[in-house]
Amino acid sequence: MNMPIIKSLSVKAANIPLNRVVVGKVGKFENWAVIVTEITCSDGTIGKGYIGPYLANYMPAIASTIKELFKNIEGREIAPYQFYNEVMNSTSLMGRSGIATYALAALDISLWDASSKIANEPLCVHLGGSVGPVKSYNSCGLWLDNNKNDSYEEAQKLIERGGFDILKIRLGRESIDEDLYAIENVKKALGNENILLCDFNQGYNLPDAIHFLNILDDKGLYWFEEPIDYYNYDGYKELRSRMKTPIILGENFHGPDDAFKAMEQKICDFIMPDLMRICGISGWMQTASIAAAYRIKMSTHLFPEVSSQLMRVTPTAHLCEWTDWTEAILVEPYKLKDGNILIPDVPGTGIDFREDILDKHKINL
Repeated sequence: MNMPIIKSLSVKAANIPLNRVVVGKVGKFENWAVIVTEITCSDGTIGKGYIGPYLANYMPAIASTIKELFKNIEGREIAPYQFYNEVMNSTSLMGRSGIATYALAALDISLWDASSKIANEPLCVHLGGSVGPVKSYNSCGLWLDNNKNDSYEEAQKLIERGGFDILKIRLGRESIDEDLYAIENVKKALGNENILLCDFNQGYNLPDAIHFLNILDDKGLYWFEEPIDYYNYDGYKELRSRMKTPIILGENFHGPDDAFKAMEQKICDFIMPDLMRICGISGWMQTASIAAAYRIKMSTHLFPEVSSQLMRVTPTAHLCEWTDWTEAILVEPYKLKDGNILIPDVPGTGIDFREDILDKHKINL
């Protein structure tokens, strides 16, 4: 069977205003920078996807890398997984991390969207799964600027948005007492039977992490996310040996090799790869196989549309992170019900872009 030929690539960028300012230990964000890629095939199929590389100033460099990597596949029959391995190998001299992985992810996501559209199947079905709800949590609020006076009210709004019974709070305020007060208020809004996650955004050094996590260890938090620098594997081993609360990390895995090393060294209880940094859908599928072999639960980081589809084919699927950061650029955002993301039963990822919004907030490349 001959597959359609890859004909052309379109790359656009925009800086989208956020509904809620993001304030964490990694910085303050009022906008979310996105790169949108569209790959057109010889039969007219257009594969679409987006990545969110955080820093708008780096968008031209990433876009340029996407265009350069595209030269490896232009004019060939579409074969996403084969291309993933070939293009990954082509990045060896520049390094298999950072901009290279972002660019590869952008191409890979669009290629898989095109491939599943050609097969007339939703992405999750194309990958061997089925359409269905995906358990998720609301990650759109409870940032560090959320103080003791508004944490309860904001938690209620986050719960109501999609019937969520799982929320995430960011920790690392000026004092541990402020964190404890915020936790208490959010848990009041959630109720004792529901789940509260926490994220430190790498805010502590190891001695401080040991001290503060000991205080938090019996507060009923479901996991401790990235309390220290993501690359401090020895530090994570020590934290894991001292804490009852599970340790999770993985949003900073740059490709499946990083995920393998983390699981091999037993530095965490759960993992949560980021679709962009893990090198797209192909990178995710490799990582999911590794997690299955190690029997480690696997959650997602951002990109709720494609990530929720991938959870339907992840053997150790855990929780899907939901944010509304890119809903403004989508023609039809995914729907929510009872704390689940509902995958649309349409070919591909179901993602289409609002050109008017992309143009309004355009970043010149």
